[in-house]
Amino acid sequence: MKFKKTLLASVMGFMLGSQLPTAAADENLLGYTTGAETLPQGANELYFWNTHHWGKRQGSYQADYFRLEYERGITNDFSASIYLNGYRQKYSGSPVPGEIDGSLSQTKLSGVSIEVKKMLLSPYKDDLGVALYGELTYDTIDSITGNKITGWELENKLILQKPFMDGQLQWLTNIELEMETARDHQSDQWESAIAPRLRSGVSYRFAPNWSIGAEGWVDMEVLNAAADPNEPGSGGWEFDHWDFFAGPSIHYGSKNWWFTLTYAKQWAGSSEQPGANNRTDLHLADHERNELRLKIGYNF
Repeated sequence: MKFKKTLLASVMGFMLGSQLPTAAADENLLGYTTGAETLPQGANELYFWNTHHWGKRQGSYQADYFRLEYERGITNDFSASIYLNGYRQKYSGSPVPGEIDGSLSQTKLSGVSIEVKKMLLSPYKDDLGVALYGELTYDTIDSITGNKITGWELENKLILQKPFMDGQLQWLTNIELEMETARDHQSDQWESAIAPRLRSGVSYRFAPNWSIGAEGWVDMEVLNAAADPNEPGSGGWEFDHWDFFAGPSIHYGSKNWWFTLTYAKQWAGSSEQPGANNRTDLHLADHERNELRLKIGYNF
């Protein structure tokens, strides 16, 4: 009888254990807010991203930002990635001054990015995950207008991840600083920007391999439009805008692949067009009303 009870307990343990998530390290539980984990040494991951943007103040505007990423674990706490980036813009109508003008329909590759990520503390071994992240991008297409540019962008992040309920609930926060400079080939004008940003969100595993979540972020931007077209940074720095986005997400993660789908809505922001056209109190020059991001990852 004791043997039968032991055998039954073992079988039940195996069945329950087989229902636990088989999540891979560094899978993206949320669409925008990054976790602290890195790929194990020698592991590889291939990502496809697409972020669909729509909704200006007037006219018709749609854009897709797509990325293909390859990531490799260099050590157990350090990973590196390379990205191929592209944009699709389709817009027409008569938006208000200060936002976007004219019409366009195009899809083009825009540039490349390289990324490094260093995990300082593990969210599971140390109870609080901490990581540093850096990404350098070279761009040839303006993400909003589709104009030809020569641009560089450096993005830095401090990543925090706190697991609760034996990892069933995850809290993630990113403190970011983005710096960029670009020359518009049409106007031959240089413009530089600094954008601090705070993202935070939670993800809850409600069934084996499935999680639901919610995240939001607030950012601001200060600009320096060059007084001399040939001298980047020759103008004065001034505040440009702030905005706040938030929305839900759903995530599925198996042993070898995962996907995350996130919808984000702009709830508030400082408008570039005061007066009657600012009744919605949104910033719709550099951003849109809505974003929908799909990320798919494959581990090998």
